[in-house]
Amino acid sequence: MPELKVNLLEKEYHCLICQQLMQPTTEIVPCFYCGKREKADYVCPNGHYICEECRLATPDEIVRKTCEASVEVDPLRIAFKILSHPAIPMHSPVHHYLVACTLLAALRNATKFKAERVTFDDALRRGKRIPYGSCGSLGVCGAAVGVGIAVSIFTRATTMSDKERSLAMQAVVEALKNIAEIGGPRCCKASTFTAIITGAKFFKNLETSIQIPEKPQFCSFMSVNEDCLKERCPYFR
Repeated sequence: MPELKVNLLEKEYHCLICQQLMQPTTEIVPCFYCGKREKADYVCPNGHYICEECRLATPDEIVRKTCEASVEVDPLRIAFKILSHPAIPMHSPVHHYLVACTLLAALRNATKFKAERVTFDDALRRGKRIPYGSCGSLGVCGAAVGVGIAVSIFTRATTMSDKERSLAMQAVVEALKNIAEIGGPRCCKASTFTAIITGAKFFKNLETSIQIPEKPQFCSFMSVNEDCLKERCPYFR
């Protein structure tokens, strides 16, 4: 029987983020998500590299890792990085706590607010209480509640608080109103974009130096959303 020889150098890999053909390298590069620097075998032309831990990470882990490592003051930029990971579904409750975590990460980078691993764990824990499909079954979108979670953690609101409790609820009301105006069927991506932009504006009014994100000019998820609102969506291009 003839010997089977395989040239491993001929095997092609494509970037999980931008789908470009990966190129061999021997350089030390940072992970796109967690920032860890290590020697890479392949990197894409756009500089994307994902470490093994992040490549295999669960949605919870990639949200936490990305937010812990980010130095961005624009929460929507942090969100787009997370949403590019293959583990994040088109529609999922992960968007509920993603909103809270990205806002808290941006606040940490823009202010003296200390957001550590325990902070993001708290946001994840609170966000996971919101059931799947709450927008239809309860009349409240989990992404909007994610804004309230961020405000509650930032202001240390409790059931006994005065102004802080009111601020958290006002933030949810504003986000919910803006999301409701989009219409349905639901789109977790559109709700997430809207909630984060609303949340950033809300925190800006609290005299923080968080950056208010620009409205996305193009939604890269419309091709994978069977229920896309198309021209009815403010992010459709």
